Order: sequence, then structure tokens, then C-alpha cells
Amino acid sequence: MAQLQLRPHSVGDIIDASFTIYRKRFGPMIAVSLLLVFIPWVVSLVGGCTIVNNMTSCDSAIGWIGSIASQIGFVVASAAATLVAAEAYVGRSSDWRQSAAAGVRRIVPIVVLTVVAAVLIGIGAVLILFPGIFLAASFAVATPALMIERVGPIDSLKRSWRLATGERWRIFGAGLSMIIIGIVVFGILAAIVYLALSGLAGMSDGDSSYYVQQIVTLLSIPLSAAVGTVLYVDLKVRKEDLDSAELNALLSRTD
Repeated sequence: MAQLQLRPHSVGDIIDASFTIYRKRFGPMIAVSLLLVFIPWVVSLVGGCTIVNNMTSCDSAIGWIGSIASQIGFVVASAAATLVAAEAYVGRSSDWRQSAAAGVRRIVPIVVLTVVAAVLIGIGAVLILFPGIFLAASFAVATPALMIERVGPIDSLKRSWRLATGERWRIFGAGLSMIIIGIVVFGILAAIVYLALSGLAGMSDGDSSYYVQQIVTLLSIPLSAAVGTVLYVDLKVRKEDLDSAELNALLSRTD
């Protein structure tokens, strides 16, 4: 793919760049997701987990291990895929194995970051909606910072906060726009897959809904990673004059 330009982005540019990365780097990003999310999920089903009321119910150790690994794999895959997305800005070829391995090596910081950010944003949303939105925008690029700059979970939250200062409304606008577009696009896809599973394959409504949810979740990981990475790069360019050489050096540290 043509190398993306390192320049400040408008909201429209962020959306366009995110979908460009999603299309052009979909292969390696979905490979990361399949390895870290789909395979453990299959292990959970093989291990005896069943679908009850649109949820997974497990009665064996192997099943529970696969189910938990799949859930953890979701956040790890979302983080690892940011490396693939960032490589689009420097014209590097993507090696999904290296990206997945980098995510696994940083599994503890990724989980800690995810939990801390979720708790803080959740508290803000429960108290009053606006603080939750404010914190979500403030921590929007914490995961790319953690993966690309190789800082710890708390430092990545601080990095994201500093980068987001003065840009939170633009981050919120870009994020909200991507959510709306994603709901429409994935909603149409979900309807098609649901009709195929329930109508053609003869699955029950509950099973069809469950499998549709799993498929949409899997396909959403690359898009989420692309959006976060584009926002991160945009903020780094605006605040710190990030150039190709510096970004390439940062990515080389993660190899």
C-alpha cells in the first residue's frame, strides 16, 4: 500500500486513514485476532463449553481456560494490531507473527492498562456522563503508546493524557463518528450473517445471535486498532513533530 502521510488530520482524515489501514492491512491484523481470540474460543468449545442464553457456559478446566484465554486474547490482539497499523505510516511490511508475539510478551501491562482505564472511565460515566467521556478521550491512545513506545500501563495513560490535552473534542468527534459508521457497517454484516445462519444453516435464533456476535467482535478488532493508531500518530505529529524516521525507530524496538 502507499505510505500514509505523517501530518495533522481532520476528523474526516482520521476516518479515511482508519478505513485505509483497515482495508490494506486487514490480512495481518485479522491473523493476529484469529491466533489470539478465535483459536482459544474454539478450544473452549472443544473443551466442552456450550452456548446457553446467548452466552458460553463451561463445565471443564480446558473449556474455562479456552474461554478466559479468548477474552484476554481480545485485549491483547487489539493492542498487538496497533503495531501492524502503525507500520502503514513507514511503509514497513507487516509480520503478524511478530506483532502477536509482541502482544503476548506485554500481556500483563496490556491487561493492567485495560482494567485501570475501564475502572476510571466507568466511575466517571456512573457519576456523571461527561467525566466518562472526558476520560475516554483522554485515554484514547494509551494502548498505542504502550505498544509503540514500550512504556508501562500507568505511564501510557499519562502519555495519552498529555497527547490528548487540548484535542479531546476532536478525539471525541472522531471516535463517535467511527462508532456510528461501525454500527451501520457491522450491523448490515451482522444481519446478513444472521440470516445465513438461521435461514440457510437452520440454527436457532440464540445460536445464530451468538455466532454473529463472535464474528462481528473478531472483525471489529482491526478497525479499533486502526482508529487508535491513527489518533496516536496524529497527536504525536501535532504535539511532538513525529516523523517517519522516529516512528520507524520506535517500531524497530518492538521487533
